[in-house]
Amino acid sequence: MIRVGMMDEFSFIECLRKKVAGSSCVSLGIGDDAAVLNVAKGKQLVVATDAIVENVDFRMRHLSPEKIGRKALAINLSDLAAMGAKPTSFVVTIGKPVSVTTAWLFRFYDGLLKLARAYGVCCVGGDISRAKEFFANVTILGEVTKGRAVTRSGASEGDRIAVTGSLGGSLLRHHHDFIPRLREADLLVRGRFATAMIDISDGLVQDLGHILKASGVGASLDLDQVPVSRDALKMARGESLEARGRALNDGEDFELLFTVRPQRKRELEKIWGKHFPRVPLTWIGRIERIAPQIFWKFKGEKAPAPRTARKGFRHF
Repeated sequence: MIRVGMMDEFSFIECLRKKVAGSSCVSLGIGDDAAVLNVAKGKQLVVATDAIVENVDFRMRHLSPEKIGRKALAINLSDLAAMGAKPTSFVVTIGKPVSVTTAWLFRFYDGLLKLARAYGVCCVGGDISRAKEFFANVTILGEVTKGRAVTRSGASEGDRIAVTGSLGGSLLRHHHDFIPRLREADLLVRGRFATAMIDISDGLVQDLGHILKASGVGASLDLDQVPVSRDALKMARGESLEARGRALNDGEDFELLFTVRPQRKRELEKIWGKHFPRVPLTWIGRIERIAPQIFWKFKGEKAPAPRTARKGFRHF
């Protein structure tokens, strides 16, 4: 039996079970050996998993337990957004060092469950074990209309490349307070606008590379059109080249990067402005019929690859 402060594992789970809201998709939730879920007719199941690890994805002294809990779920919601799926339920596995108290752990779940309620997604189980450093791994389930999931492999020559929001400088705050782009992704899927899509977790250059490799195409990228965040400028102390480098590579922006057929570009712009007036939509390049690589432009002219166009974040 694992002791969590003055509370044992099973008492903690029972308290957690009472805090979790139910859902129509859940036939049996927390409290048994496994959850039992209902799958809607005509839908496909979408599964994603992602972990946050102390001293890799966050530092205890810099973030509150609530913000760490929120991030653990938010990054997984972002993965489902990238597929155009609606989240339904999730499980979470916790690695708990001795230094983490029961009170801290409840606050972690408060942040996680608050975000879950906001998006109508239900916690249906998980696990808790001892660990040297704190980690949280969420496996999230969602659904999408059969055949409508957006993958990385659908981009083709002539498609325009778009990105939501602004990029870079996520370390200051955005990596833990970002809004998962589920509503925006839903519009893109319902309107069949996105031909390929990914969320920017490891940097624009690296994640665009994933689309290019999966689709077997290349891209021309307009450096002067890449949307640079105020936080990137702040971290670069106003130096534009360094700030642009951060927009290309910092990662953990969790914005949507996607491609659209050229004939549908204006249609999307009109609809986007009506639905998301506070979320910028920026066109940053086009897909080319070349090997999976990026060619660079600046103000419409060919440009050398910027020194700042290094690889994005690497986990190992």
